[in-house]
Amino acid sequence: MLGRKHPYGVMILYKFYYDKKHKIMSITKISLENKNDSSCISAINISKSRVLKTTIKKIAEYWIENTNIHESELNFDWADAYTNCWNCGDDKYSKSQKKVFLQRCHIIPHALGGSDTPSNYVLLCKQCHAEAPNIANTDDMWDWIKSNRVPYSIYGTYRINKALIMFEQREGESFFEKIVKKENFDIKNVNNLLSNSKNTINSHGFDKYNVSSWYYLLKHIAYN
Repeated sequence: MLGRKHPYGVMILYKFYYDKKHKIMSITKISLENKNDSSCISAINISKSRVLKTTIKKIAEYWIENTNIHESELNFDWADAYTNCWNCGDDKYSKSQKKVFLQRCHIIPHALGGSDTPSNYVLLCKQCHAEAPNIANTDDMWDWIKSNRVPYSIYGTYRINKALIMFEQREGESFFEKIVKKENFDIKNVNNLLSNSKNTINSHGFDKYNVSSWYYLLKHIAYN
C-alpha cells in the first residue's frame, strides 16, 4: 500500500490488487479525512481491462470452418459472418469509417470460466449482445440465436419483424389484418407514420429501435 499527503490535509492511500487467475490488476484509491475514522472512507476502483487476444476474424473463420449449423436456421449468411450480427443479421460494417461494429460475445461468460478462444465466441451487435444469455452451457447461445430466426426477413428488418410476430400473438390477428379493417385505412398514412417514428419512439442509445418499441408503435397505428 502506498500513501501520500494531499495539500488540503487529506490522506490519500493507494492499494494494489492482482488477481492471478484472471490476470487482472486493480487499484483502489482511498481518501481519508481522518485516517482513524473509517466512516470517512470513499473508495474508487480503477480496473485494468482484460485484453482479448481472439479477433473477430478468427471467430468468424472458426465457425465457418467447423459449424454444422445451416444458414436456414439463422438470420444471416455465413458469407457475411465477418460483418453482420449473428443474431439479428444487421450489417454492422461502416463504409464511412471502414470499421466493423461487432462485439465478441462469450458463449460461456468469462466470469463463469469461459475461455478467450474462437469456439467460445459469437459475433453480435451491441444491442443483441445486451440481450444474449449469460449461462454456463455451450448449447444455450446457439439455441437462443436459432430461436430468433425470422423467416423470409431481409437484413435490417429483424426487430420490426419480431414486433409483427408479437403483435399477432397478443392481438389475435396480424397487424395488416387489423389495419385494413379501419374505415380510414390508407397505406400511405401507415407508411408516413412509420417513417416519422423517430418523433414517437427512441432507441435508448442503440442504432435500432427495440422489439417492444416497434410493437407499441404498431399497436398505436392499428388502434388510432
